[in-house]
Amino acid sequence: MTRAAGIEPTTSPLPASWLPFVLRLPDSLFRTLAAPMLKIDPQARSSMWEDLQLRRRTEIDHLQGAIVRLAARHGLQAPMSQRITALVRSAEAAKRGSPELRPSQIASI
Repeated sequence: MTRAAGIEPTTSPLPASWLPFVLRLPDSLFRTLAAPMLKIDPQARSSMWEDLQLRRRTEIDHLQGAIVRLAARHGLQAPMSQRITALVRSAEAAKRGSPELRPSQIASI
């Protein structure tokens, strides 16, 4: 979709086009190649997580919603972004904080 929209991904230690391949590597190789991209404070939380915890409206429409709209503009679909948007909107409506879902759970719901 980024290619169709003429968007150049930000720079990283690896070219963005390599990421699907790298994500399929065995864990030990993945950790070696992706280590520079994986350094995140384990206590770090996103502003969206904080918004959900504080029962505030999130910026989901500006983030994942923008991806859904961009895909539609180019005759494509973004099913995972649509799913994430729906889940966040549901969490906003429930006003119970973050549902703390793992990626595998999001894909299988």
